Amino acid sequence: MLQFTGTTGKTKQTILELLRGEGIFLPADCGGRGTCGKCRVRFLDGVPAPTEEEQKKLTAEQLRDGVRLACRSCPEGEFTIEYELAEEEITAESIASEKDAAVTESGSSGPSYGQNANAAGEKKVAIDIGTTTIAAALVDAETGKVIDTVTSINHQRAFGADVISRIKASNDGKKEELKQLVCTDLRNLVAQLGEDPDTIPVVIAGNTTMQHLLLGLSCETLGVAPFTPVDISLHEVENKLMLPGISTYVGADIVAGIVATGMDQSDEICMLIDMGTNGEMAIGNKDRILVASTAAGPAFEGGNISCGVAGIPGAISRVNITDGEVQYETIGGKEPVGLCGTGVLEVMFELLKEEIVDETGLMDDEYVDDGFPLAGSIVFTDRDIREVQLAKSAIRAGAETLIKEFGITYDKIRTLYLAGGFGQKIDLKKAAGIGILPEELIGRTEAAGNTSLQGAVMAACDSSVKERYLHAVSISEEVSLSESALFNDLYVEHMFFEV
Repeated sequence: MLQFTGTTGKTKQTILELLRGEGIFLPADCGGRGTCGKCRVRFLDGVPAPTEEEQKKLTAEQLRDGVRLACRSCPEGEFTIEYELAEEEITAESIASEKDAAVTESGSSGPSYGQNANAAGEKKVAIDIGTTTIAAALVDAETGKVIDTVTSINHQRAFGADVISRIKASNDGKKEELKQLVCTDLRNLVAQLGEDPDTIPVVIAGNTTMQHLLLGLSCETLGVAPFTPVDISLHEVENKLMLPGISTYVGADIVAGIVATGMDQSDEICMLIDMGTNGEMAIGNKDRILVASTAAGPAFEGGNISCGVAGIPGAISRVNITDGEVQYETIGGKEPVGLCGTGVLEVMFELLKEEIVDETGLMDDEYVDDGFPLAGSIVFTDRDIREVQLAKSAIRAGAETLIKEFGITYDKIRTLYLAGGFGQKIDLKKAAGIGILPEELIGRTEAAGNTSLQGAVMAACDSSVKERYLHAVSISEEVSLSESALFNDLYVEHMFFEV
């Protein structure tokens, strides 16, 4: 538990704004609107009266104990608070999974990929800038071997968990602050790899918004129709190679996934789904690729869930419920602190299995008011169910829309690749059980890991891979789900759970 003493001075600022000014970034998944309840602090003195939002989000006991929401609290004069930065912790398990995902021997590149393409022994850093997490891999560009991998929370999360919140913050005058945050994150990761951030060559993949924020480009056209990016081309800035994207909402991270899985060279049809906040996906082969993005929200990354957390020590990741008896596993075997993405999925499946929640998402009357208890004060609420419904329906409807637009059926898909940390760790049967994935594809589904980082590693190891990126972009066509009547129909259909 950390402490901070300060004063509001003449300018009436929230605690969240004051802490940001001091370089302290509390999680604020809702972007500081007072709806997520994640930016909790405890006043030791100078306690302000609770706001209406705080009275809704906090218990009477918490309010009496001086707990407030940093984004709502505007104390007058001097104050002292204590706070936690639990999401700063990245587990050894998380780092190991990222490292395994980036090893080029397991991908299409092979152990000697890039041989003779770069100077002997040259090192490069490949980076995936995710909305929630940033991963960096140090590679030997001659052999294609991953030497080390490190990960970090994307500290822009203090301005919101999703890209829409970041776009709004940038357009509201925070563009330079957002740029400095991600630049600092990248420099710190490169330093953790033991390299000089100013001199080592870097290859970067990320969604379009993350790349705009890194480059300090305007986000004004990203959030309004016709959603036109400023620059998503393949280009180099000093010693940094920025990989190309396809559109505002299908960025370089998905193009990297297409290349990493070999879809751009395959005769057979494959599909790639990244179940992150943006729900990006692609289907196709070497001749034609369709892509799309759906606003799934951060539920499967622990965001917008009442007790949701990132994959930190103590996050509940596995759950079984039998006759109301809850059994769970936490990351690192620590005391439970909340639910990470896989925990959210597993709780949802178990509640459906036990008929505590019905196919419409309605919870038993016994639990409607206070939620279903999991461990200590950790509960799964009626609102959490709605967040899962929205996320799973968006992903499933988006995938089925792409399949139908491509003009095929499930049996024509050779492999469904699940990208990202969440896709790597989920129980596929439980995912199909709540309807995120079709049962027909489970036997042909592969957890592909961080394909964005893998694709960046491949580009770092061999400069000729840039041609594959350009080819992948040239044969890709975006399907606008927001304008699709088919998607809207499927979205409503898949709001129901498959029990």
